[in-house]
Order: sequence, then C-alpha cells, then structure tokens
Amino acid sequence: MSHSTRWTVVNRENAKLPCEVYKFLRNEVRPRQMQFIPCVEPKVFRDTAPQKWDPDSLPLQDSSAARPGTPDSVVTDWSVDPENWGDFLSKGWDHWYQRDIGKVFVNNFENAVSMWMGKGAKMCVYHQFCGKGVALEHDGNLYVCDHDVYPEYKLGNILEVSSSRMVFSEQQRKFGFDKSRSLPRQCRECQFLFACNGECPKNRLIRTHDGEPGLNYLCSGLQNFWGHIDNDVRNICLRLAEGKPLYRD
Repeated sequence: MSHSTRWTVVNRENAKLPCEVYKFLRNEVRPRQMQFIPCVEPKVFRDTAPQKWDPDSLPLQDSSAARPGTPDSVVTDWSVDPENWGDFLSKGWDHWYQRDIGKVFVNNFENAVSMWMGKGAKMCVYHQFCGKGVALEHDGNLYVCDHDVYPEYKLGNILEVSSSRMVFSEQQRKFGFDKSRSLPRQCRECQFLFACNGECPKNRLIRTHDGEPGLNYLCSGLQNFWGHIDNDVRNICLRLAEGKPLYRD
C-alpha cells in the first residue's frame, strides 16, 4: 500500500548512503511522495536568529569552518556536509531517472523539472521570494517563517492584530523581497540561479571566496547537483514538449 508524503532529514551520516536511503523508502515505506530535507543547523542557533550573524564571523566557502565535524565549524556535527548533500541528490536522481521516473514522485526532483521548464518552484526554499510560510505559535504570536521563530522576526499576536494585516505588513513584504535582494554577486552571476535562487536564507551561513557574506552553506553541493542533472532535465523537458512518454510500463 502506498502512503502519504514522507519527509526524510538528510544528515552527516545518512547522506553517505543515498541509494540505500532511496531504495528503503521506495521498497519498504512506499510513500506516495518523498521529500529530502538537508539538516543545516548553525552552532549558534540557540542564541542567534537566522541572518543576524556577524558577517565578519562567517567562514569562507571551502574553508574547514564551512564543513561539519571540524573544531571551527559554523554548523553542528550532525549537519549534512555540502558536498555529500550534492552527491546524495545526484545519486538519488540517477536511480530515479533510470528506473522510477513517472512512477515515484520526489519533491526535490519534480521541483528541478518545474524550474527548468519555467513553471516556477514547487518548494519554498527555491522560490525567488520568501514570505508565504508564516508560523503561528500556541501563544498567538505570528512569525515571518517557521524557520525564523525568534523575537527579531515576530510580526505580532493574533489576539491584538489581525493575521491578514500582519501577513501583508511592510515587515513581511521586506522579509520576502530580501531573499532576492541580499544575494551575493557570486549567486547573481551563477548559471543555475534560475533553479536555486540562493536556496533558503536560513542556510546563508558562509561568505564567497572574495569575502562577500550571504552565500548558502549548501552552495557547492547544489551546484554539483544542478550540473549533474542538467542534460537529463533538458531531455525530460524535450520529451514532455513533444508529448512523448517519460518511462516504459
């Protein structure tokens, strides 16, 4: 029997077993849809809100501090390694593309096809703008996003202000547009900007090689993944445009 969507958190350990994780979910859990979520947790998450870090303290891309498991790492030891995240997605894609396309639905892969087709993101982290996923807590406090439940990102309380007023407030609009406005030059000039849009702002924990802050911790892995699937996705788009089937029964 097929079940509903299953979210799988990919951490430093299971990221090393992409095919095993994928096949276990497909054969044993058998969800209607899979979604893989990278575990990225800054060491300072208890005291510092996302994007409120000291820019000068952020590590440079490809430095030891931009990887998990090192004494100076910016993330917890169990956070996924950027390179392993890209490898996890790439090998999972290969297995899906060769055997399961059209039969098994993986949000991460369906989203990539949608982006290449110009149909927009199916996952919020790849949208050009943020702001559509507010978080309401038990005490009535409303926050800009469920990744940003910190005092700095509180919009107000529904017992005092209507939720519609807060959702369309200038604070929320600014938060949404800042995702795109704050991208470093390296992102703006990237050939895969259309597919990534800088991913989730909560993961922009590192600096580019030239020292500009705001680069996504997962950047190197994502670039490898986008490059790995580029030809495959173009082939999918072509077959869809020609009305050809994507798989054989």
